[in-house]
Parts: sequence; C-alpha cells; structure tokens
Amino acid sequence: MITIVDYQMGNLRSVQKAIERVGGQAVFSSDPHEIATAEQLILPGVGAFGDAMAEINRRDLAQPIREFVQTGRPFLGICLGLQLLFEESHEHGTHRGLGILPGDVVRFDLPDTFKVPHMGWNTVRKTSESALLDDLADETHFYFVHSYYVRPEDPSLMALACEYGHEFCAMVSRENLFATQFHPEKSQANGLQLLRSFHQLAGRTQPNT
Repeated sequence: MITIVDYQMGNLRSVQKAIERVGGQAVFSSDPHEIATAEQLILPGVGAFGDAMAEINRRDLAQPIREFVQTGRPFLGICLGLQLLFEESHEHGTHRGLGILPGDVVRFDLPDTFKVPHMGWNTVRKTSESALLDDLADETHFYFVHSYYVRPEDPSLMALACEYGHEFCAMVSRENLFATQFHPEKSQANGLQLLRSFHQLAGRTQPNT
C-alpha cells in the first residue's frame, strides 16, 4: 500500500489513479502516525513553496515525513514535493523547507525567448544510477510545469538532468529517496514505468547511514 501525503496542495487523485494503473494501491492521509509508519510514501505538490510548508507544519507533518525517510522505506516526491525536501526556497521571499536534502530552490532567470513557467514535454538525461530508471532509456521525455528548480549542494544527488535555457536537476535519487521535478502521473508510458518501478520497491528497506 502506498500512502500519498494529503496537505491540500497536491494533484492527489491523478497520482492515485496512475498508481492503480501500474497495479498498486494508494490511499490519502494527513495523519502524522500513518505517514511516519507507511509502507511507501509519496509527497506530491502543486502551488507555492511557502504555502505548502505552512500547510505541512499546520498539520504537524514535517517531522513524520523526515522520520519516514530515515526508516529506509521507499519515498517519492513529485514536483513541489521535490522542492520541499531542500533547505530553503526563494519563491516570494525565503522559506525554510523540510531540510532533508542540502541545497535550495530558485526561479528560472532566462532570456525572453524562454517562457516561464517551463511547461510541457522535455527530454531528460541520466546522470547517475537509480532503481527507478533501470527500465527507461538514457534519454526520454517527461511532462514539466514549474517556474522554480532545485540546486542540490551534492552533485551526486542528481539522477536526471534537463535543459531549459541551462541544465537543471530533473530528479534526485539517494538510497530509498527519489523525487522528480516532472509529473510522472502526466507523462504517459514513461511516467507509468517510473511509478511501476517505485511500486515494485515495496517491502525493500535500505537503512540510511
């Protein structure tokens, strides 16, 4: 069973339907204990970073999410759910994130020939190994909608890179933790394959050191 964190700022039903299409089951929860003890956890997100963290903190979910990641059970962040893992975001001011990963979140600063938000299909390139990418081609397409991107302090965290004016991190991967800037639930066959690989991690625990 996959638990999807419900803090009123994610495309929850679309993620749930995609999980069901690859043979999994998913439930929504905003209960701190259920999140901390889930078998697998997905943190989705659509909207502003500061508002999202305010909702997560209001529901006392920040520490349960951190505790879950430390258990070694499979975790997947999607879009804003990737950005929230980092230490801070500079979206409409400076806001503290979950602080699970070192780095920050910044807005695209691009020539006028590039539209912001970055929206639509784009090609990604593998930069490191990840269990979620084993059954995907080295270069493939995913669907993006975002104006901000993450800057990991540790380059080895980046599993996928994407070009939009310049290279940016499209996915991070570290032991049991995976997170994508793109929306796998909107990315047709490639996105479903990534979610299938995540679902197949059920029961695998990799304790963090």
